[in-house]
Amino acid sequence: MSTGRRWRSEDAPAEDSVRPHVLWLPPAEVIDYFRQVREVLAPYEDIVAPVADDDLHWTIQGALSRDYADERVGPRQLKDTAEALRIDLADQEPFTIDIGPVALSRSAALARVWPHDAPSNPPLHLNLRVRAGLANAGLVLPEAAQTYFPHMSAAYGKVDTHYLNQVDRADALASALLRHARHHVTVRVKSVWLVMETQHPDRHTYTFERVQELPLGR
Repeated sequence: MSTGRRWRSEDAPAEDSVRPHVLWLPPAEVIDYFRQVREVLAPYEDIVAPVADDDLHWTIQGALSRDYADERVGPRQLKDTAEALRIDLADQEPFTIDIGPVALSRSAALARVWPHDAPSNPPLHLNLRVRAGLANAGLVLPEAAQTYFPHMSAAYGKVDTHYLNQVDRADALASALLRHARHHVTVRVKSVWLVMETQHPDRHTYTFERVQELPLGR
């Protein structure tokens, strides 16, 4: 994880590495899909760190570690956030997605999340509803990217593969993914989770503590 992607500066408290997020957590068939991908990634663990089963997720939206009152997000804010999200997600019907294929980006090996036969783009609508719920609860959102890019990471990068001594390894991994990880998995999205997520730059991964499951369309 490059310095620019880290949540906590060197002189900041460790708590700054923990932020509230809304995640979609995969069922067994999606975990099995990523286990197959890990077999492709295994020979390349010098440059990438595969994501463990328990840490797999699709990030719907994250928030900063302090709210608009500059208080660190804790149990009170999380309770308010869960209620605000429940209201905003009541009109979001469950939907079907396709996950995959897996490809190599500059910082990760990732699988795109696609709408399945849905021209209305429900992943984007879900993101917008979650952003609204987090903001309504008083949480501070990072500046939004120009385009929402729903995805699941299969592995995070350990090194900058743009250096000349790593280019060949990155090219070999990209080719292996093209040959062996071009399939996808189809699954239904019925709920999301409010969590507290921790970034671990030293381990090249993220972990999370579940707070509240939030069903869609109820």
